[in-house]
Amino acid sequence: MTLRKKWKKKTGNKTCKNCKEIYPRTEEYFYAKKHGSLMNAVEYESYCITCSNKRTAEYRERTKDQRRISDIAYKETEEGFFKEMYSGITRSRHGHQFKSYEEFFDCWKKQQEFFGLNCPYYPWIQMTRIKGKGKATDTNISKDRILSSMPYGPKNIMFVSWKANNEKGNISPYLATRYLEFVNQSEYCKSVTEYELMGLNMNHSRRFDNDLAMILSIVDSSKESMDLYIKFVKKLKEMCEAKPSQIRKDN
Repeated sequence: MTLRKKWKKKTGNKTCKNCKEIYPRTEEYFYAKKHGSLMNAVEYESYCITCSNKRTAEYRERTKDQRRISDIAYKETEEGFFKEMYSGITRSRHGHQFKSYEEFFDCWKKQQEFFGLNCPYYPWIQMTRIKGKGKATDTNISKDRILSSMPYGPKNIMFVSWKANNEKGNISPYLATRYLEFVNQSEYCKSVTEYELMGLNMNHSRRFDNDLAMILSIVDSSKESMDLYIKFVKKLKEMCEAKPSQIRKDN
């Protein structure tokens, strides 16, 4: 014998709290959820399905601006930014070879140990995580396959600025090597390149010694093109150390 009151399952009809209409107490008319205190039992919402859906729609409309701000704030955090990026990789038509998000994020951490937030291609660019602008941000971190013929993977991914990624396109190491060879054969192209390097130095106050080491570490080309690249590097370092009057005199 027990003094505990035995629970009896409610049956029959139920009145909606909002529209006051009476409906059968079933999941066809009311949303059900797990009972708060009883095992293997459910309880029904106070509102019928029609009124419940209407309340949800009104709430979403009323809070859409606030939810958008919260969503952007999360996606601008390191966790939110890279989880969204990884989600895009898993759906990419190029495929991927990552075992998990953790393996993907570890690639970013390893790159940071050497480059920090600097773009590997354009070291004067400090990469950012800006969201909600409605258009691409040149300084934002973007994923880049080193070899465009291969899927994303631990050995085939770099994180570069959107500007560098957009300009890089689908160029291959072979094509880049051939391009530098053609530049080396043209005095006009070499002069223009030297002028552009001088312009970069004049527009950016930071010194390039550390950044040049970063650039050289990722260049993989023929000896001829590397010799040309080193020549440009030396010229840039000379311009960094020269006074403005000396630059004008040399030109």
